[in-house]
Amino acid sequence: MDSLEQTAQAVSDKRVCPRPPDITADDRIFLAWQRSHMANERTFLAWSRTSISLLAFGFVIERFDIFLKHVLQIYGQPAHFTGSGTVIYLSLFSFLLAGFAMLVSGVRFLTVRRHINSGEAVFSILPDILVVISVVVIIIMAIALSLPRLFELTEGISSTLP
Repeated sequence: MDSLEQTAQAVSDKRVCPRPPDITADDRIFLAWQRSHMANERTFLAWSRTSISLLAFGFVIERFDIFLKHVLQIYGQPAHFTGSGTVIYLSLFSFLLAGFAMLVSGVRFLTVRRHINSGEAVFSILPDILVVISVVVIIIMAIALSLPRLFELTEGISSTLP
């Protein structure tokens, strides 16, 4: 019994106070440590790429009016519709989300790096959930904001067809 209690105490001590990996003890441990850091860097770069994509999406949405004017001119319609102010909200939301994603990715990178170096195995899924929710909100906003424009465009095209 005494030995079992000591083992249980040792296991609980390891959970409370993890020790950093001894990367110099074995080549396999060192390579695993390096792989963990490289995976963390790849994740950070993927988040950065996502942030840049959100910025680009904001610019594309902002300039979608120009595309619609050219399409209307191709079908012989006068391009006199006014720009929608709601599109600006979507592009601003995209810009803010890109900045927030970049900030969260930097904090997450440093946190995971600290966890890897200290030997802790605790990670949060919250940033991933926030990104998924944000992307779903952007898609819903894009659809909701583009429906009136699409109806204007189809009405304009259908009135020119015989």
